[in-house]
Amino acid sequence: MDSVRRLSLLPALGVLGIALILGRIGSRSDVSAGMSASIDGATAHFDSVIARAGAAGATVDDDEAIGVGYFERLRLGLGSPFRLIDEALHDRRMTDAATQRAVAWALIGRLRRGDAYTIDPVVLDGAGPLRTDGRTARGADHVALIDRAISAAADPRVGELAVRLAYLLAAADGSVNPGTPSAAVRVAALVRDRELAASDLRDLLRDAKNGHADVLDEVRRRRAARTFAVEQPTLGPLPAQLQVMAMNAVPGLVQAIDSLIAPDTSVRWTTSPNASLLSPAIAERVAELGAELPPSAAVVVTMRMHREHTTGFRADAAMAMRDGLIRRSVNEETLVASYARLAQLPDSARRGSAAALLSAAVALRPMAQSQPWFPGDPGPTVADLSEEFGLEGVSFESSVPAAWRPYFLNQIAEALRDEQSVLPGFFQDGLRIAFRLGPLPDSALAMHDPKSRTLELSLWTSGGTLAHELAHDLDWQAARQLFAGSAGYSTDHAMREQRGPLANSMRGLTEARLIRPAGAADPQRGSMRPAELFAQSTDWLVASALARRGRVNGFLSAVQDPLITGYAAGSPTAIGSIGGQALASALGQMTYLPDSVRDGFLAQWAQPSTVDPVLLVRRVLETPVSWRSVWNRPNRFSPPSLAATNGDGLSCLVSGDSPAARARLRLLNRAVETRARGTALRRARYRYGTTPPWAKGLLGAPPWSPAEGHRVIAELRAALAAELATSPADQGVLSSLPAVFRAGTC
Repeated sequence: MDSVRRLSLLPALGVLGIALILGRIGSRSDVSAGMSASIDGATAHFDSVIARAGAAGATVDDDEAIGVGYFERLRLGLGSPFRLIDEALHDRRMTDAATQRAVAWALIGRLRRGDAYTIDPVVLDGAGPLRTDGRTARGADHVALIDRAISAAADPRVGELAVRLAYLLAAADGSVNPGTPSAAVRVAALVRDRELAASDLRDLLRDAKNGHADVLDEVRRRRAARTFAVEQPTLGPLPAQLQVMAMNAVPGLVQAIDSLIAPDTSVRWTTSPNASLLSPAIAERVAELGAELPPSAAVVVTMRMHREHTTGFRADAAMAMRDGLIRRSVNEETLVASYARLAQLPDSARRGSAAALLSAAVALRPMAQSQPWFPGDPGPTVADLSEEFGLEGVSFESSVPAAWRPYFLNQIAEALRDEQSVLPGFFQDGLRIAFRLGPLPDSALAMHDPKSRTLELSLWTSGGTLAHELAHDLDWQAARQLFAGSAGYSTDHAMREQRGPLANSMRGLTEARLIRPAGAADPQRGSMRPAELFAQSTDWLVASALARRGRVNGFLSAVQDPLITGYAAGSPTAIGSIGGQALASALGQMTYLPDSVRDGFLAQWAQPSTVDPVLLVRRVLETPVSWRSVWNRPNRFSPPSLAATNGDGLSCLVSGDSPAARARLRLLNRAVETRARGTALRRARYRYGTTPPWAKGLLGAPPWSPAEGHRVIAELRAALAAELATSPADQGVLSSLPAVFRAGTC
């Protein structure tokens, strides 16, 4: 009997032994002893610096101030963590290489323990939904929900897309305020970047340990090779299988948004989200040091465009402080230094500044692949640019600091190289570029002067506009080839004369921007000048082509994606089959457009089966529909059609029976249902005079019957479905969105 017992224990002991071995393997650190010592030592040192600097009368040296400035930028998500590490390793303002490496190691340590991409939840306060006691969910509840959705997803990009779709639908249904999706999308962007950066760091440390490589050298190598996921362009298309995963997660996420009625304490903050690392003394010194660096258009333009009203406690003082934040913030260092003064304000007074900071952090994402540069670093000369690109010249106003000029010359060189990689037949021979320190006329971010063929650029606002302005120059060159002796731009000439292939292309591009109810007049048609429409479309084509190669250049283009279009870019315009083909045709008449660029652009923006699902939802939510026929029959609804009740009327708008097609059809149906229900509820809540039975049915006001409310929603749904089904195939969509529907047999 004892031998039998002993034998029966052997399997259990074996399993236990295997578990212990696996546990020991799993518990092994992802860093070597040397890495751990460097990370822990540098992190502890600067933690003590931050603690000491907060004491009354404490002083800090420049090395410490610069280091803490880097940590605050990391905490607030102002730039890729690996770009910050790379910059710290090149920052000639610090005493020596040992100090630079210490700051870089401390950045790794703080990223590793989660002190990065901290979001002040006040930006989503008051978003909704309303609780049963009349109060609304807190901003912290929304941030926690977004955090969970993205961190728990198989891929952070899946979670981000699901959050975007869910908040668009929640706003359409009235669960959250109309302005909530804009803030939620930006919160999701930083949470996504935090997850990608953490994953990048784990891979970096593991590979460096296994390969016995220097971690900091590996950071620079991977940045040069553009392999960090967090630094990849956000405009790159998401694979179909990941889109399906995101679309399938939307119903549960919408329900979670609707159910935000209980406080949630699961937000993963290691410090208070509004607790700046910069003491007053450090903030003052960081501001002084930051003023010596070149300005960043992503910060300047975003902060100055942000005009949210501040209310609540000491509103006047808070407004003055926020205006000071906007005025003093010209790059990332001056931004964190200025924001430190506002961080401890009460929530109601801090909200406007926190929202501006969030917008600036997101606007900096296209700069993720930029290389470090500091005053004193070299750059190409004007002669170098003239020889490489054929430029007539590059000039600077006398007031432009001489120390900054190499930086902007380097940015021009990188932008022109990236532009030519997309349009290799586009040459800048004879083009002049003029930098000025002051603002441009009419508050323009940048200008192309066709009379002198000069790009007029402001140091403060022109970064991110080059692709747009270079498209104007291409248009200018084409005018000399296609319209002999003419001035101005070829697209303007073509549309005025209304003849020739270019006119046909521009008409197609104009038509693709809008979709109109059959027989209705289009008061907006042609409202955008042809030259501007062409330049805006080309900006998106260039950014899209670079993104498919894993490249992003924030000085060339500020484009990010269809929801975060960038501070210097308009909405996508060359969309749908007609719009994409029209832009390709127009460019083909002006310069050489490689087949790979053309085909890639059309695949991303003209294929209903692969286009971003966000655009499908916006297509439904923004299609103009006349509800008058429904409201004019308040008590005499006709029975809804079968198509309106079971969704068959929409099935022909999504082709195929693949998992992706089925997911798109489910999302389409939900968007149509959501818009119909949201429209009915808003009409019921704000209807004046006698409340009809259908409104009582929706609001639950006695006496009421739910059947009447359901019939109204069915009628609205049928009207929207009919509008979608009868839209001209491939025409394009409202608000410059891709044409993701085809008329088919609907």
